[in-house]
Amino acid sequence: METFEYPNAAKILKERGITLHKGDGHILLADCGLTQDIVVLSTRIDEPNPDRGRYCFKVTGTGRSGYLSLEIPKVISISTGDYLVRANVTADGRTTTVDVPRNETKPVGQGTNPPGSPAVLVDLRVTG
Repeated sequence: METFEYPNAAKILKERGITLHKGDGHILLADCGLTQDIVVLSTRIDEPNPDRGRYCFKVTGTGRSGYLSLEIPKVISISTGDYLVRANVTADGRTTTVDVPRNETKPVGQGTNPPGSPAVLVDLRVTG
């Protein structure tokens, strides 16, 4: 029975400092030099991450849908390429939804104006 657990999640946590829980296989952590379909910026530049606080994701399949449950702390912005993305972010005990249009960047958490509280990205969805 398929559990949709993210492959090598423990290794990614150790090497990159983020938790990838479950997904449908249509949003995958990727090398930022190869793809920037979805880019998440955080203030975690000193954490274990070869891209210094930058996490890139590749969208696979038709690009019309995708889901990934994850935890990236201290998120400040989410950028998209050719995809509409909906993200859920938790800060101060509340979860808010952020819609990011194609080819745009949306500030979240401490990246908002005025600066907000540290935010944790808890899921990503490609919505079209």
